[in-house]
Amino acid sequence: MNAKRAKKLMQIARHYGEEKQVCKLVEELGEATSAASEVLMRLSFREDGGKGIDLQARLEHLAAELADVQNVAEQVIMLFGLEVDFKVARMEGIDRTLQRIGEETQCDTV
Repeated sequence: MNAKRAKKLMQIARHYGEEKQVCKLVEELGEATSAASEVLMRLSFREDGGKGIDLQARLEHLAAELADVQNVAEQVIMLFGLEVDFKVARMEGIDRTLQRIGEETQCDTV
């Protein structure tokens, strides 16, 4: 994250404080979950009539909700000093997923 963006996010985070921003994170996560569910329903829908147009609108909504989640999550990370923990957990999650993919690939070849 660049310094200018971090400064703006920290200004917002300090204004609202820890409790309000954690509540806001819960709210934004719920909205993103709902938007992702809409995309999933559209992807699962088998009729072609207008699917592409409706899917695009739902994807744009999902992008907006994910942006809100990322902004508030970064504020919470800064407020609680979780930058290092977050980076470590993020890399561990990536490594676990890649390991699982490797194991699945080995099972497929057996």
